[in-house]
Amino acid sequence: MNRVEAPRHAAPLWTKSFIFICLTNLFMFTSFYFLLPTLPVFVTSGLGGDESSVGYIIGILSLTAVMVRPLSGYLLDAVGRKKVLFLALIAFCLATAAYQIIAGLTGLFLLRALHGMTWGFTTTGAGTVAADVVPAERRGEGLGYYGLSNTLAMAAGPSLGLFVLDKGGFSALFGASLVLALLGLLSLAGVSYEAAPRKPELRPADSAGEAKKKKAGLSLATLFEPAVFSLSGVMGFVAIVYGGIVSFITLLAKEIGVPNAGVYFLIYALTLLVIRPWAGRAFDRKGPRQIMMIGFISMIIAFVLLFLAKGIALFILSAVAMGVGFGIVQPTLMAMAINRVPPFRRGAANGTLMSAFDLGIGLGSIVLGYVSKLAGLPGMYLACAAIIVIPALLYFRLGEEETAGARQG
Repeated sequence: MNRVEAPRHAAPLWTKSFIFICLTNLFMFTSFYFLLPTLPVFVTSGLGGDESSVGYIIGILSLTAVMVRPLSGYLLDAVGRKKVLFLALIAFCLATAAYQIIAGLTGLFLLRALHGMTWGFTTTGAGTVAADVVPAERRGEGLGYYGLSNTLAMAAGPSLGLFVLDKGGFSALFGASLVLALLGLLSLAGVSYEAAPRKPELRPADSAGEAKKKKAGLSLATLFEPAVFSLSGVMGFVAIVYGGIVSFITLLAKEIGVPNAGVYFLIYALTLLVIRPWAGRAFDRKGPRQIMMIGFISMIIAFVLLFLAKGIALFILSAVAMGVGFGIVQPTLMAMAINRVPPFRRGAANGTLMSAFDLGIGLGSIVLGYVSKLAGLPGMYLACAAIIVIPALLYFRLGEEETAGARQG
């Protein structure tokens, strides 16, 4: 099937609304990443908890985020994108402010549960708004650039959070995280656009499948978007192995004598900065199949390099390969999901896909932890290389009939 090249002079991408939703996402994610490496220190040094307590405190946020994402997607479609995102960001700021008054592990556990709910709403909402404001013919490119705000936050947030903690203590850390969250809320004021159309009335030309989708009311059919279930399955397996990076790369660095594990995330983030825009443009012009093949192969190479790594050289090369692989696969799946649904179902599609991602990270952290006990950390990463074959097969078994419509939006 011949693909039509995207026009060279397409609709403008860097509009005021797109810039400000990227800024909203950047500040929100940086606030989140301030706490990611520092909360374990707060649990153990500040509240007297142990490693088991750290696991529960970190894990509950992902669990509650998974629980609310489908509901957030439904409300984004039913109530309105900016209104729901605005209220969610206010709740996110309040939850961040509440860290200042936590004095025990039980209170922190409950706060993390609440923080996870606000995180599920804000991240789903911001991604859906971004999908609305980018031109349809440049959606892959636009979402690739939007994803770079996550990347920049991941590159800068953990190091800055540890620096603030070292210089000012926990109070300064939580205060700085709150300031960043408030900047995200203020940035949302710069977003103004024509909202996606609400659910239309049935017309005679509507298919039977569409008729079922247009029934009013809150149900599983409105919370989840069946059109992206196959893509969500792929995303879930990718997230499982990504959970292995997030949870255990620091431990592997210590084991192989790398003095600062943060170099992995730095190199990974810098690679994403280069790859995501290229992958987005390639998706818009030629479709997803060729670049997804490159993405899956790169992720396999990244995990094999971690299995073989005995020092910093292969460790860094793995970060580059992971940046190439994840920088292609994750935003391409998101763009495909958005393009497979009508505008009034983008919230549900985004929520469905991100729920699979959160669930995959949570399951991956737990399951791969057991694998590492049995096979060691290098063996666990070799297992990750094998696991990547599963989402690759799932994706390419979708067939040409699935991917042919990926760029129609």
